[in-house]
Amino acid sequence: MEKVAIINELYFDEKKTLTEIADIINTSVSYISKILRKNEKYNEEKEKRKNENLIHRRKVQKDLIYSKRKNKVDIEYIKVKSQHEQASMELSKRSMLGTDTLRKWCSSAYIYNPNKKRYEFDTKNLTKPADFPLYIKV
Repeated sequence: MEKVAIINELYFDEKKTLTEIADIINTSVSYISKILRKNEKYNEEKEKRKNENLIHRRKVQKDLIYSKRKNKVDIEYIKVKSQHEQASMELSKRSMLGTDTLRKWCSSAYIYNPNKKRYEFDTKNLTKPADFPLYIKV
């Protein structure tokens, strides 16, 4: 069989790529392309493969995106969301916040003192607002 027939058979019948054909025949990709361009079915086959690859790439990308979204559990987002919901519930009430709720809501502002069994406002690192208690008994 001559090279042109082998190239056409590999490309059209066995659906090999230009690089694969070049490796099999031990020639350059440009030579394979030059031979195939002479065949009238080449442009039609090229467009068909282009569209198939586009559809395949989109499907793979879509599956990858959905699988990443499905497998990814953002714990930080869940924590922030629950804190936001708690804060909205507390702030939507007309009554004042209780000391326990205030301590939980501003947990970084209060430090537990085990000797006195109470939570004390961290005045070393923070400025205390006027309406915050200096300490909260447990």
